Amino acid sequence: MTILKLRYFLTGFLLIRITGAAPEKFFNLAALEGIPLWDIKHGTGKFTFKTDVDSFAGLRHLARRTGCRLHILGKAGLPFLCNRLLRRRGLIFGLIFFILGLYTASSFILFIQITGNEKLDSGYLRELAARAGATPGRLRRNLDIDDVANRMLLAEPRLEWVGLQLVGTKLIIEVREAIDKPAEMDAPADLVAAKDGLVTEVLVFVGEARVQPQETVRRGQLLIEGIIRPDPQYAAEGEEQKSKPVHAQGKVIARVWYEGYGEASLTETVRVRSGRSISRRILCIEGQPVLRVGRDSIPFARYEKVIRSQPVLERIIRVPVEVVTETFYELELQKKEITAEQARKLALARARQLAELQLPADAELIDETVEELPVQKKGLFRARCILETREDIAVSKPKNGGESSFD
Repeated sequence: MTILKLRYFLTGFLLIRITGAAPEKFFNLAALEGIPLWDIKHGTGKFTFKTDVDSFAGLRHLARRTGCRLHILGKAGLPFLCNRLLRRRGLIFGLIFFILGLYTASSFILFIQITGNEKLDSGYLRELAARAGATPGRLRRNLDIDDVANRMLLAEPRLEWVGLQLVGTKLIIEVREAIDKPAEMDAPADLVAAKDGLVTEVLVFVGEARVQPQETVRRGQLLIEGIIRPDPQYAAEGEEQKSKPVHAQGKVIARVWYEGYGEASLTETVRVRSGRSISRRILCIEGQPVLRVGRDSIPFARYEKVIRSQPVLERIIRVPVEVVTETFYELELQKKEITAEQARKLALARARQLAELQLPADAELIDETVEELPVQKKGLFRARCILETREDIAVSKPKNGGESSFD
């Protein structure tokens, strides 16, 4: 039965309603003449059934003989479907253009994804790949994967390995960053001071200490010498004792001070929005811009940039598509009068900010001193902030005259 229905779908079939005094006689005569009828359903004073298109002329003859009337309720099958589509030429052309556009778009690289990077920025690696020839919009067949990988490796020594893979319209660039080589522990080296400070603790693992706690040291001063001297009591009689240069290891903890200065006046220059602004929108797919609408150049000398991202179809389905709106507000310089107390607090805040910018990430802050400095000019306030830290100031310096790794 399934094969027959498939055949009738290919040739076309009709849904017919029959009314009259003797529909049963109509069905019997149709069966005797071998006319195919199926899906016969009985209703109030009527029957519905389906038949193929070629048999409809014979059914009309039987309907007249039995005093029945036939009404075509619907037409189905491939011929009628094609006929309806041919009457909608716009839909046909649109479907053809869509298929051609989809095929054309699949021939290009539309997206580039970077994976495996830890220290190197993904944006920088995309620029590196673009200079090597891998850019969005390039034909897939014109991309030489091995050549791009080799160019990237030659241009960036921090890359150990680069692999490219095409997945549809996406180019996946997988990288492996070079592992930093550890310092040569076998090479003779001293530990010297990376900055000025007051030594509070000296821990020597390898070598000999050249400073003591409560001693002030200057930047570059020798802290732990990379040398080992033999113990005289274990030396043989008459044997010459020689010192052995080694790679010094240890920690020298010191108190270090950082200073920051700030000033403020009763008349401060501030930036305020003038009321003028321009916007541009960027369509991003998987974080990569594919379409920009708006001006590329900014007509303002001073401006503030505000970025707002709006995912597409967020409430319906999660897709990696978003519209990013960049708004640029023009800024004007204006004079603003502030009180003496506000100027004093502003100078202190600026001084602290400058001092904090000098702090290393691993430094331990142990004390803070903030003071206002005397000035002769009326309406001007100056302040100084001193931050005291506790940190390891020892850095390695090769004995062969190499450079130390000062901060």
